[in-house]
Amino acid sequence: MEKLIATEKALEVIELLKNKHGNILFEQSAGCCDGTVPMCYQADGHYISSQNVVVGEIAGVPYYIDKTQYVYMEHMQIIVDAIEGQGASFSLESVEGFAFIVRSKVLKN
Repeated sequence: MEKLIATEKALEVIELLKNKHGNILFEQSAGCCDGTVPMCYQADGHYISSQNVVVGEIAGVPYYIDKTQYVYMEHMQIIVDAIEGQGASFSLESVEGFAFIVRSKVLKN
């Protein structure tokens, strides 16, 4: 089972954002501001903290997560989805009328 996957809807929104903004990335924090939702930013000029680790890529887009948050999700599969509605205020999908969310399930050995 893969550690990081995305739903078809999330992949559609990611392609829309890549076409509009070029290089993008995901960053999932440990709970500040918009909680633990995946935030999508333009990659160029965005600072990645040394407290983040890259979990993988979705459609060629790197997905970073805060180290402390990753400890809680170490044995979970991260499933990125997109729903209609207001996204996190600083995240690129917000102005497109979508919100990225994370679902998870336990990875089986």
